[in-house]
Parts: sequence; structure tokens; C-alpha cells
Amino acid sequence: MTRIAIVGGKLQGTEAAYLARKAGFTSILIDKNVHSPAIGLCDEYLCCDVTKETEELIRVLKGVDFVLPANENEAVLNALAEFSKKHGFPFAFDQEAYRISSSKLLSDELIHVNGIPAPKYYPECGGPYIIKPSSMSGSEGVRKLPDEEALIQFLDAVTGTEESRLEKRKTSWVIQEYLEGPSYSIEVIGTPGCYQTYEVTQIHMDEVYDCKMVTSPCPLSEQQQEAFRQTAVKLAELTGLKGIMDVEVIDAKGEFKVLEIDARIPSQTPTAVYHTSGVNFVEELKNLFCGDGTIPKTNQKANQEKKFCSYEHFLIDNGKITEHGEHIMSQGGILNLRERFYGADEVISDYTSNEKIWRGTFINWADTEAELMDKRQRMRERIQTGFSGDLG
Repeated sequence: MTRIAIVGGKLQGTEAAYLARKAGFTSILIDKNVHSPAIGLCDEYLCCDVTKETEELIRVLKGVDFVLPANENEAVLNALAEFSKKHGFPFAFDQEAYRISSSKLLSDELIHVNGIPAPKYYPECGGPYIIKPSSMSGSEGVRKLPDEEALIQFLDAVTGTEESRLEKRKTSWVIQEYLEGPSYSIEVIGTPGCYQTYEVTQIHMDEVYDCKMVTSPCPLSEQQQEAFRQTAVKLAELTGLKGIMDVEVIDAKGEFKVLEIDARIPSQTPTAVYHTSGVNFVEELKNLFCGDGTIPKTNQKANQEKKFCSYEHFLIDNGKITEHGEHIMSQGGILNLRERFYGADEVISDYTSNEKIWRGTFINWADTEAELMDKRQRMRERIQTGFSGDLG
């Protein structure tokens, strides 16, 4: 039985724990927060501060097949890398690639210098603008500003004088043109010269630019998908990636422009990929870090019939459904996985029978897009009526 230590129990940890369960792995969650959402999806839990080397922590880390970080805490990641070198356990993470991808300034520079299509920078573009902190993850801190006047007012408010505003903009903020169009994501896994790419997923955003739903497969031509795959592999090669990276693009009037890269286990998209194609990224990472450094192509499950999959987040308040980005899933209680719940194939939620307000990630799949849409509609009806039983 494969044993995996997942370090971090929020959204990435929830994703990793879900996939570990699907792979039949025994998962041990390590987190100092006794209320971490992912606790309910793991087999074992160790409460500790990972930045402190203790006998118990090292015993657990050395007792698993590999360690998967599912957090973006620099001190924790550095400590795990040091412990891995010192004690010799497989660490499924690439520090250098992550260092580049975790800085929007560094990753955007990499993208632009190498001629990869991406949104234009201010002041080479007009409004509206998207402004985002350089070092924060995903949608955190992202704002849309309508014009240059609003942009300058915002920068003045957060940085003060014009001189400090200009300096602050260079080091702390990424300011780009706002583009409209559908967004897509793809994962790439491997080592330099030997990368594999996977199912493309579509990213659906809420009003604060947080992903509220993932769907797959996507309505893209094979030519579009192949171009996207080539871009992802090029970015992996440029960062020297050994591990996993996801690449997000926007379809700007027919041209895919790279919005961001992240060299760490993502959340949301892996589950959609799993149910669409049968490929489990946690299994892929085991093969990469516990084997000979390659991923057998047999793991691609090329002969499996693709399913249509949706993965979406709802807040339910006395039967009233509102759609939200994934951030809501870390704002409630400990999460658990239920099958055939409220008509959904699977639901990851903090639901308890005595609570009227709860959060859920609803996962559905079907042979056709029409069947999937019908299942989602019937699911919503059951939530609204309070019928949580099996559809039959």
C-alpha cells in the first residue's frame, strides 16, 4: 500500500487528499491547524509545526513513499526541502520552478522575454486594467480598474508619493490589459526533455476572479489543444521543471495568451481531469518521484472513453443556492466526501444535519454534455427541495 504525506490541509491539500483516496493510497495530512478542511478526507492526521524538526515529524516523513507539499508557505517549503536532503525521503516538489512561478513579476518576465503570447503591460496598453500583487496566489488581491485615472488613484492610495508609487509598481504589482474571453488550463508533468501534458479544462470565474467551476472536455479544436500543449511544455523547459505545473491562458479573440503558471499541485482542475480522462496526478507524481524519473505512457489511459465533467462550488442557505469561487471551501468546517448526495455523483462539503448553511463542491460526470447538464439541473432541484437521497 502506497503511503503519502500531504503537507497542508486547505484547498490544495483537499485536492491531493481526494486524489490519493481515488488512487487507493493511504494519506497522512500534516498541518498545525486542527480545523484544516482536508482532515476529513485523509486517513491519518499529524498536528505539528513543519518548520520545527521533531522526531515524530521526521518519523512520519521517512515512513511514507513520498511527501507532497500542498501549501504555499515559504518557510514550510524550505523546511521540507532541507529535511528531504538530510533524511532522504522523496519530495514531490521543484523549489526553483516554484520560485519563478510564485512571483508574477518573474514568471511574466520569463513569458515575455521568450516571446510567448501574454497580456500587454501598462503603460503599453490602455484600460481597463487588471492589477494583481506579484507574490499572491491565484485570484488573491486581483482587481479590475476601468482606466488610467482609477489606476493611478489606486496606486497613490497604497503607495503614497509618485516616486514610491513608480518603485512600488515595479516590485509589488503586475498591471496588464484586461482581456475578455474563455479561460483554459492545462497541466504538464515531468523532467527536462521528458514532459507529458493532459486534458485541457475550462475555468469559469466569479465576480472577484476566483474559479467557481471547472468543466471538461473543452470545446477546442485539436489544433488549438496542440498549440496549448506545446506552450505548456516550452514553459516547463524554460523553468527546468521537475514535477507538476499548470498553465492558464485566455482565448483573446482567437489567440491564447498566458495568464499565469504555477509549479505546484493545483486545486480543482485535477479532479476534472481525473473524471474526464481517468488520469490521476497524484499517481503520476508517484511514478515521477518514486520511479526512474519518467512517467509511463500507459498511465495516460488513452483508451478510456472520455466523460463530460463539472466541478463547481455552492453555498447553500436553507435551500437557496449561490455560486462562489473556491475560496468559500476554506471558510467553513472540516470537509467530507459523500457519494450520490443531493443527486450529485460526489460532493465534498462541510454539511452537517443540524446546519442550515453549508458549502459544497459538487462533482458530476456523464457520457454526453446533455446528460451532464440534465444531471446538474436535477441536482439543483433536489438541493432547493431539500431531498438529499439517491437519484436511483
